[in-house]
Amino acid sequence: MSDAGRLAGQAALVTGAARGLGLGIAHRLVRDGASVVLADVDGPGVVAAAHGLGAGAHGEACDVADAAAVERLVKATVDRHGRLDLMVANAGIGGGAPLVEMTDGAFRRIIAVNLEGTFYCCRAAARIMLLQRSGVILTVGSIFGRDTPPRSGAYGASKAGVVALTHALARELGPSGIRVNCVSPGNMATEMHWAALRRRAESEGVGFEEARERLRASIPIGRHGEPDDVAALVSFLASPDAAYITGQTINVDGGYQPR
Repeated sequence: MSDAGRLAGQAALVTGAARGLGLGIAHRLVRDGASVVLADVDGPGVVAAAHGLGAGAHGEACDVADAAAVERLVKATVDRHGRLDLMVANAGIGGGAPLVEMTDGAFRRIIAVNLEGTFYCCRAAARIMLLQRSGVILTVGSIFGRDTPPRSGAYGASKAGVVALTHALARELGPSGIRVNCVSPGNMATEMHWAALRRRAESEGVGFEEARERLRASIPIGRHGEPDDVAALVSFLASPDAAYITGQTINVDGGYQPR
């Protein structure tokens, strides 16, 4: 359930927000009172998504793999709202292949978006928050950054890097009143996850529905996660209720990962 108003007056920026987890996070933040800039490489898509969230939201096109574009995005957010209280570095891409078959270009693109893009977003946000001496940065990792399945090596490596980046930033920025945490989703009901599951099913020689049911049955809570599950944690971590929580990686996986 939304805690309406708990983020009132906060200015937030969410990347990868045209759809999926990012859009779910932005929706929850708006419901909880924040003014939210949604950013995505899909410019028309994110503008439409922001329009659908009402007056508290605004859409901006941005490829997070472009450091200069991220700097412009953060500046535009601060110009619009006068401050930046919350950065949610959510933008990411999938893509899977055995590592011995993966091309240099495919590997580099996953690292560029998922890890370098997260770094650019955190760095740009932190520079503003250091001047304010306040703020929250939330990165989005993945349980597959800790326990990486076959054909997901590049993705897992990028998300493991996000975890390390988060922990270092929390220690560096904590003395200035800035908290940094990593939200680590599991098997989520998003198009990116379904695409990965289709690739896995094909490699295993089974149908997609069979693969989905097998996976669902392996999740102790008995279902795939929804964007709202992640968004609820983001809203909590952004709020004063989480004032003593920093440097953490928190799984949102229905109990799927035992460690």
